[in-house]
Amino acid sequence: MGNEPKLGIILLLCMQTALALLCRECTSYLHQKCLHEMKTCTAKDGESCLTVRVWNIPYSEEVPNEAYSRCQKNCTTDEYYYGDYTVMIKCCEAYDFCNDLLVPISEWS
Repeated sequence: MGNEPKLGIILLLCMQTALALLCRECTSYLHQKCLHEMKTCTAKDGESCLTVRVWNIPYSEEVPNEAYSRCQKNCTTDEYYYGDYTVMIKCCEAYDFCNDLLVPISEWS
């Protein structure tokens, strides 16, 4: 009987962890691979998963020239052009690792 409160606390902590949004974190993506170790971050309150993809003309949307991903507070989805470059910023919360750089743009919702 004495272990019931402890078990309840452990279950609540597990549920909190299970509900947290997990995101991919790659600080530098080039030539279709993460140049550094691919990591995982846990989005905190007010955060979502961020992906930034950069292409220069001519380009294929599925193969960005450069990219990065991480957890981001106050994330805003956007697309803009800077000279010969197209920059696409995507924020998502739909499912864990929704910002994986290997997910094709056609699957972004």
